Amino acid sequence: MIDAQFDSDILIDALNGIEAARGEIRRAGRKSISRVSWTEVMSAADAQSLKAVEAFLGCFQVEEIGDAVARRAAALRAERKGLTLADAFVLATAQISGRILVTRNIKVFPASMPGIRIPYTL
Repeated sequence: MIDAQFDSDILIDALNGIEAARGEIRRAGRKSISRVSWTEVMSAADAQSLKAVEAFLGCFQVEEIGDAVARRAAALRAERKGLTLADAFVLATAQISGRILVTRNIKVFPASMPGIRIPYTL
């Protein structure tokens, strides 16, 4: 079991019934999400599913954006000029908390990048 931080694409896949995403979440040890991913998923929920989505996200430890994460995100953006602020915060949160980032976003987070897990593609 790995300690994992899940990106919003994996969370949305799980909510949409993608078994590969659900299995990946089940296999993880300590499960976390960044506040950015929490916000992305909550903002995509419609009024009818909002409570269910919030309950699902409640199963994860939400990592907040503090000073250490903000500093790491700034350094990541300086290193990778095309990195969006949201993606920098997501990656920095995983790195600062010592977790593997589980994502499908291979354009931003290639599988060869240390600390990244791409469990499946669609």
